[in-house]
Amino acid sequence: MHKKIKHIFVKLFPILFLVGVAVTFYWKFFFKGLIPFPGDLMVGAYFPWLDYKWGNAVGVAVKNTFISDIFSAFFPWKVEFAKSYINHQWPLWSPLLYSGYPLFANFNSGYLNPFNLLLVIFGSIDGWSLMVFSQPVFSMITMYSYLRTINKRMYPALVGSIVYGFGGFAMTWSQYVNAGFVMIWLPYILCAIELSKIRNNYKYLFALTPLFFLVVTSGHFQGLVYTAVISIAYIIFRVKLNDTKKIITFFVCSFLAIGLSAIQLIPTIELLKRSVRFDDGMIAGENYGLLPKQNLITLVAPDFFGNPTTGNFWGFYNYHETISYFGIFGFVALIYGLLFFKKLSIERFFVISTIIGLLLQFDTPIGRAIYIYKVPFLSTCAAGRIGIVILFGVSILTSSFLENIQKMTIKEIFKIFVFPVMFIVLGVTIPFLSNMYYKSSGLSSQLALEINNDYVALRNMVVPLCLVFTFFIFILISNRIVWVKYLLIFIVLADLFRFGWKYLPFVPESYIFPNTEVTDYIKSDNTIFRIDKERGEVLPPNTWMGYGMMSPSGFDPLAVTNYVKAYREDLNGYTAGSVSRYSEIDRVNAEALGKYNVKYLLAIKRNEKYEIPGDILSYKIDENEWSRVFETKSVAVLLNSKFQERARIIDGDGNDSKGSADIVSYESNKVIVKFSNIDGERLLLADTYYPGWVASINGNKTKIGDENRPFRTVDIRGIKEGKVVFEYKPKSFYIGLLVSGISFGVWLGLVIFQAIKKASR
Repeated sequence: MHKKIKHIFVKLFPILFLVGVAVTFYWKFFFKGLIPFPGDLMVGAYFPWLDYKWGNAVGVAVKNTFISDIFSAFFPWKVEFAKSYINHQWPLWSPLLYSGYPLFANFNSGYLNPFNLLLVIFGSIDGWSLMVFSQPVFSMITMYSYLRTINKRMYPALVGSIVYGFGGFAMTWSQYVNAGFVMIWLPYILCAIELSKIRNNYKYLFALTPLFFLVVTSGHFQGLVYTAVISIAYIIFRVKLNDTKKIITFFVCSFLAIGLSAIQLIPTIELLKRSVRFDDGMIAGENYGLLPKQNLITLVAPDFFGNPTTGNFWGFYNYHETISYFGIFGFVALIYGLLFFKKLSIERFFVISTIIGLLLQFDTPIGRAIYIYKVPFLSTCAAGRIGIVILFGVSILTSSFLENIQKMTIKEIFKIFVFPVMFIVLGVTIPFLSNMYYKSSGLSSQLALEINNDYVALRNMVVPLCLVFTFFIFILISNRIVWVKYLLIFIVLADLFRFGWKYLPFVPESYIFPNTEVTDYIKSDNTIFRIDKERGEVLPPNTWMGYGMMSPSGFDPLAVTNYVKAYREDLNGYTAGSVSRYSEIDRVNAEALGKYNVKYLLAIKRNEKYEIPGDILSYKIDENEWSRVFETKSVAVLLNSKFQERARIIDGDGNDSKGSADIVSYESNKVIVKFSNIDGERLLLADTYYPGWVASINGNKTKIGDENRPFRTVDIRGIKEGKVVFEYKPKSFYIGLLVSGISFGVWLGLVIFQAIKKASR
């Protein structure tokens, strides 16, 4: 019995250890009740929350100003999923943004991710926290499984897994709850391929179908593409091309995975064709996120150009889109892989994939080629998303390096550490010389800024230098005292935890979409209406979703082009120009907003010096058309005198006609309107026109028109009264559901057939 217990403990120890590592990192959640969520940015930088102190003496200090998408998109999306699940509905359509939007079709929403159920089981806030926590936990466990499969010993496999779970890319993307789930399944995909080779059994490849499906449901499109590329390259690398049974099984299972994922992919393709994604020039303006060569220094010093959490970031583009940090030990392992490439075996694949990843991430000919030649699925996203491939490769090399330390001579160790030292010396020398030059040139405001940036760079080289020196000493000593190398894991953890803790916010639950006087006032109105707000520091895009409010505005990379163009023309008065993922009002036209069913407008109150608070509204707001119905110290809620109901009777020119239209039921996927018509021609529902909506009048199917762009209309000429039912039944979804069902049936049939075949032997 004692031996059996010992055997079970040995088997479970790595998993328990990795879970313990993750719990240690997220100790603020487990032991202090703080939530991994940038709520400090929301309540500490925007109104109406900024009017309150939230239990602090001077308000809420903001830690990270670069990750507002988390509360503007990803958290509200997940909450929407949980609500739909609880209400036994498919979360196909959201009425909360863009006057209605096919949110399920948005790949990034990841509505089919099984981890979303955590929000259903534990509630929105704790469920969200557990989603964030799950990413590094399961990423480490699956990476550990893969490393053990390729014969790495337990200790090196643990260290490699930690680098994978807590490397820079994993940490900076963790609160977006998408890329981290791709990271979970990628090691298992390679595991299946590896086991098919090791055990010479193609049946292991059957696992690829559900695994690829789980990658799709993660909601990170670039991660899906990179996973597919790496998987194809890996099977070519590991399996002989003349082993037709394995090659055919791989592609059959991959094809079935596409079919199984059709429920998500087909609606996404439909939305992509109609979205601003291919015309939005946002990333083009940032050189597509391709890193300048000076960013190589961030491989050893991630904060060389500062950090958003210390308010001194002066680097290129956005911090989390440009970070490639995988720890000092990971960098040393990469150098090891390059220098000892010929002595490596399976690790060669990961040296090559990592280098290719870096070439694609930086502004190199191969990196630019993605955007010059508009490579499908990759040219519309920032280059930094390749970080998932880079981190994966470095994690494998970390394990390999640690496993082979004892076999290396002192000369070889010196040879490896020359490179990180050179990086650091270069990183210290350049800002030092630059600083000296600026000082000798005389000061100006610009020069003072440059000198400050140089001080930031120099200061942030200290920790990397100390870590390089510490790793070097420990590795040298470990050649004589073997147990010393086991201490390396704690230095690796300290390095990666330092980076993660510095970047990621943890906030009290009270910072997560808290109620305010303004939001309470608007929510007290039980009628159907939309709100909007002046562009600026009030209720940033999509945050109204957290309160169940609806708006014609919105922010999404897959915004529907026709709606965005109509919004630009109707609400902002633009007739030309590029489209954008951001739809926010630049002018305040009461009549135009009224047609979009906007009843309330949130406006900032300023004084004569444009300071907040005050009592003066923006010059764009005509207070003859907007009346103040509620206000706080800094925010005024304005009532639109030209508000129009969401459902109304119109004539052939789109003007209001005699009659009435009353919404008797308004759900995400279904709207019922009762009407009484006198001389009108059409019933208009001021919701976005989009394929998939069907309508019936008094039980008879009718066509939905879009001549009153961007809204839906139905022809009611000659019909005096009745009921119109609008239902969202997108063919793309139901075709996808059918294809997914057939694909699953075929896959399950193959699995059962193989099981019966094996049992009959």
